[in-house]
Amino acid sequence: MTVAIHNSQPTILFTPNLRSKRIIRQYQKKPLNFYCYSSIDYRIELWTNLSPKKQWLGIPFSHSKQNYHLSINTAHLPPDEYEFTLRFFTMDDTSEQWSWLGKPSENGVIRIVCHNALPCPVSAPSFAAVPQLKFVAKERATHTHLWHFRTQQYTQQNNSCFSLGRFNHPIHSYVSLIRKGSTWLTPVAGMHDFKDRSPEERWQLFLYQDSEQGNINLWMAISQYSDCWLSPTYNDKDTSTLNFHCAATTDSAAHLLIASTSETKSFTQLIQFALDYYHHSIKEQGDKKIEMPSISLETDILLDKLGFCTWNAFGKDVDINKIRSALDSLKTHNIPVGYLLLDDGWQQISEAKQQLTALDASHKKFPGGLQHTVEQLKWDYPFIQYIGVWHALWGYWNGVDELLAKNNDYEWHTYQTVIKNDAIGIVKNPASFYRDFYGYLSQAGVDFVKVDNQGNFQDLATATVKERMCLWDSYRQEMVKNADTFLGGRVIHCMSLTPHVLFHPILSNTNKAIFRNSDDFFPDEKDSHAWHIYANAINSLWTTNYPVIGDWDIFQSDHPFAEYHATSRAISGGPIYITDLPNKHNIRLIQKLIGQNRRGEYTILRSTEAPQPTFETVFNNPMNDQSLISLYNLNQEQQSLLCQNPERQQQYRVSNYGVCGFWNTGPDMRLGVITNDIFSAKKLSLMSTIAYVVSGPDHGKIMHLSRQQANEGISYNEAITVRVDGFGSSLVSISPLQSLGHLSVACLGLVDKFNGTKTILRTSLVKSENIKYYASYKARISHRSVSCGFWIGTEASSVKRSCQFSKMEPQQVFLDGQLLDNAQDWAWFPENGLLIVNMMNISLDISSEDYFYIQIDIKRA
Repeated sequence: MTVAIHNSQPTILFTPNLRSKRIIRQYQKKPLNFYCYSSIDYRIELWTNLSPKKQWLGIPFSHSKQNYHLSINTAHLPPDEYEFTLRFFTMDDTSEQWSWLGKPSENGVIRIVCHNALPCPVSAPSFAAVPQLKFVAKERATHTHLWHFRTQQYTQQNNSCFSLGRFNHPIHSYVSLIRKGSTWLTPVAGMHDFKDRSPEERWQLFLYQDSEQGNINLWMAISQYSDCWLSPTYNDKDTSTLNFHCAATTDSAAHLLIASTSETKSFTQLIQFALDYYHHSIKEQGDKKIEMPSISLETDILLDKLGFCTWNAFGKDVDINKIRSALDSLKTHNIPVGYLLLDDGWQQISEAKQQLTALDASHKKFPGGLQHTVEQLKWDYPFIQYIGVWHALWGYWNGVDELLAKNNDYEWHTYQTVIKNDAIGIVKNPASFYRDFYGYLSQAGVDFVKVDNQGNFQDLATATVKERMCLWDSYRQEMVKNADTFLGGRVIHCMSLTPHVLFHPILSNTNKAIFRNSDDFFPDEKDSHAWHIYANAINSLWTTNYPVIGDWDIFQSDHPFAEYHATSRAISGGPIYITDLPNKHNIRLIQKLIGQNRRGEYTILRSTEAPQPTFETVFNNPMNDQSLISLYNLNQEQQSLLCQNPERQQQYRVSNYGVCGFWNTGPDMRLGVITNDIFSAKKLSLMSTIAYVVSGPDHGKIMHLSRQQANEGISYNEAITVRVDGFGSSLVSISPLQSLGHLSVACLGLVDKFNGTKTILRTSLVKSENIKYYASYKARISHRSVSCGFWIGTEASSVKRSCQFSKMEPQQVFLDGQLLDNAQDWAWFPENGLLIVNMMNISLDISSEDYFYIQIDIKRA
């Protein structure tokens, strides 16, 4: 390799990152793509041995302005491990002295694995030498295999730990969900082996890519009533293995499910396949099947409005005066919160025992009690439509006080916790406790509850595992049942991300449950913020397989990481609630999360589904690499606004809109890349789209992404690259193009909002009825703002590429039938095809429709 200068502070952003390791298959038709960004005019080459004889060579990038791109066909290369790095010099450097990105030890790695004429086979695990396991069954779906093993009877009757032996193939990279205490699951990730892992860790799920064939494999330890998990081991022979652990019980076997797929794009389906198998083949048939609730929470205040929680603002020191100061501040700053959550600190407790002593609020903190407090707050602050309260599943952190139980004729018992030896006051008849408790809350005007500490029952030192599980489930059952009866089923489930709750969910019949998807937001721990996004991204691989709405927790709008959290909450699909201190708000940031509807109300712009992490986020360990966490979500036009005439309905289609997010886990700026095929929605990946950068350093950047096409057997996409600041985030919206002749138009939604495409209800492009205009584009939008965006241009498709087109431009714009003033209500930017419409100058009362109707008449320039 040529001797040259290594650049310690590069002016070039490059992806895939140096030090990254990627597997591709032999004869892969899709080329490898490399991208760079630089504000300085460089000659840039990929220095690599991606050649038939692994000879090192420099391959130049092509570039347009600040963006550089290189596409390499690897179909002719044999299986092997290849390396790459980057070299460059400025175009005005006459000496052509190369500088190098990174250090010699930081080369990226491309591993090409063997190609099979048939779909890559997945090898069956062999446990012949593991007498504690018994093979039960094998199932197969498209591209996916699953094997089911269970513990032998004698294994179930004793606390047991046994080795599962060596893997059939070497590990390339992995991610695992491990237990964090009794109440959370959290991800850990690594490359190749378990050298850096502790054998004390309890892994519930292990997902990895093997380095021989590039297959994706899942191992899950599962049991409905007993306790089981995996643990990593690494010995002095550089061998990584897994141990299987199961707790003593005679009532329920422990199971090991192993699923594999040769399709890397199907990695998210492995967990779904395993869980589906568990529910129909392992879980007791008498158990209630997980079904969608009869009534959806989709239009509930908790998911429609911005909320406020007292926790990080006031902690346990919350009282009526502090709540009033918070609500006064929100009112003064016109922050449209719709509900209030009184977190820990409102109850009457025994300070010494940390046990609940009464159902009412602390009279010292809330004079007059809970009912008086709720009535006064709703009267004085009418914008607060719902008020909720926090409590632990067994009452308070250490349960219920004996005197409270005695006064209410509850059967009471003290249990010790196994680890801390705390005394927990348990009501043996939770039906009576929850009937009284939630009945009282309902009478006091409380609308919902946040139920914390739901996993700690497994820490109780009960006589048997069965007794502990039955007691745990009886509490959960009565909590949900009485929440349905008294509170409309409105429960935020917290500290419940634990195996038994996930394998044996007890959910509302009335509302779709809100389920905390990760550990807390910790404002004072800098290292926790990237981890918070990463944990939610990986945990969603499991939790999205349940009929629950993931809750990514509160955040503070006036915080150094405020936008980092806000952008993630915007596409999380869950509730959005803040925990600001009085008079410490970032109003501009909050406004990007909400929009004003036809009724004049401000609601959050929430996707209806949880986002999906990309393959690179799951398997490339971005926390260790200090690289990018990447998530994407989809918004969809409303089917209810389709043409009602069945004969014409075939002419209409429901469009999908994508939103992609990048969160930088390190201090250095990084480069994110988006192509249409990032999305799981096939229709979107096959369409031409417009990408618009919503937030981040490249805010306002707009680019046309071409549909997947074929060129000599090789598929390709154009891509948009976006810069992401150190410990910063960037969001990009993706809108499908509609075409009429050589005219193409896309609706970008509210471009001043983080999730603005959520507002797009229905769009259509039709031939204009007025001969003065070429076409009319019509959009129904659910919310309004000063910046509703559209892209108007021509798409040079493969059929029309040789044609010469006249340009198109908007001539007039209507909002709810009113002609807008082109001097102040809309702006056209012909240099990039962007049209921005200000929707705020027309009265809300001008139309009786629930939506805003925009019509754009377009003519040839």
